[in-house]
Amino acid sequence: MKRKLLRQISNEWKSNVWLCLELLIVSVVLWYIIDTLYVYDSVYNEPRGFDTEHCYRIDFAELSEGSQGYKEYENWEQKSNDFLRLFDRIAARPEVEAVGMGINAYPYNGWNNTIKLSTDTFVAHGWIVHRLVSPEFPIIFRVHGSHGETPEQLAQILRSKKIAMLSSENLFYEYGKKNMDEFIGHDFSSDRLDTISLLGTYKNIRYGDYSFGAFSKSVMISAPREYYAGWNEMFLRVKNNMDHDFIENIMNDAARDLRSGNFYIAYVESFDDIRNNYHRADDAAQRNRYVVMGFLAVNIFLGLLGTFWFRTQTRVPEIAIRMANGASRADIFRRVVGEGESLLLLVTPFAVLLDWLLTHYELVPWYNGFYDRERFITCVLISFISLALMIFLGTAIPALRAAKVQPAIALKEE
Repeated sequence: MKRKLLRQISNEWKSNVWLCLELLIVSVVLWYIIDTLYVYDSVYNEPRGFDTEHCYRIDFAELSEGSQGYKEYENWEQKSNDFLRLFDRIAARPEVEAVGMGINAYPYNGWNNTIKLSTDTFVAHGWIVHRLVSPEFPIIFRVHGSHGETPEQLAQILRSKKIAMLSSENLFYEYGKKNMDEFIGHDFSSDRLDTISLLGTYKNIRYGDYSFGAFSKSVMISAPREYYAGWNEMFLRVKNNMDHDFIENIMNDAARDLRSGNFYIAYVESFDDIRNNYHRADDAAQRNRYVVMGFLAVNIFLGLLGTFWFRTQTRVPEIAIRMANGASRADIFRRVVGEGESLLLLVTPFAVLLDWLLTHYELVPWYNGFYDRERFITCVLISFISLALMIFLGTAIPALRAAKVQPAIALKEE
């Protein structure tokens, strides 16, 4: 059977050359589609390094001069004390697990501070997000240490000094450093602070759901409580199963119990809403990618189906002769389907070579490099299996129809 099939393919080499060329192009295009989707899906599913479930941002404000109840402060200490009183009242609510402060620090935030850091001969390159935060930040957003430290342990490290610094483990990624272990305890120079010592590291906090973890570099620096009144963000985590109607409840208490001096709560927003607003355009772009890639895949399938359907239909007289000479319907089915799959096996090595050339010349999406053996093999296998399935469906349907034709009728029409 196999010898007869190969002999038939070689005898019909003129028509098969064009079919092989079509399969080659389709195979490379499908591989590129799968590789692109693989990259976007892998990026999206990378560990985010934080968790915003049950988290809220509190927008606080100050009464303006001339407003009813306005209080004039004689010094910064009075103002700071009023703000900390509001801060502590929020933290004391029974449903609140932790409340913290920051300056352009929370996830899904389009406004960020940056910092330049260096130690010895190493300089942190790229965009380094500078998160000036209260020690509760790791607890609220469930940030874990590089060596298994819990959020509470990271919070303790940030409380251990008046000004303490932690960094993401990828700060010196460009130097081939997978972590910052050897730099813990080293003094770092910066463009914002005096020399500061690195006390520990945490798992990379990605800038967003669609950003590369390798590029999401950041440092977390704490400062004393008396500075909080000058910061611009307050965020908190509500205990599990206790955030039902939390926004409504806290806003109802805002005017009565949650006001201190000139400070009051103006607005409360869930991080689910913050995430949705921040990634609205990215989510739409991701959906569009899948729609476009799916559309191309469907067109590839329909193209192969049409090609093999037409090819099989033109062979109905040949199929009838085989059946008149004793070939069963199963023989016809295996013969027609086997021919398509054999042609795919023939062109696959050439398609893989072209795939590798596209990868070698960096014409594919970047994801921790342009070439990764596991990624390459996975995408090649997925594209091969997908094409094999398309060819099977594209040949099986017309093969079954052709096998049902009565030989006498087919030969009479011929």
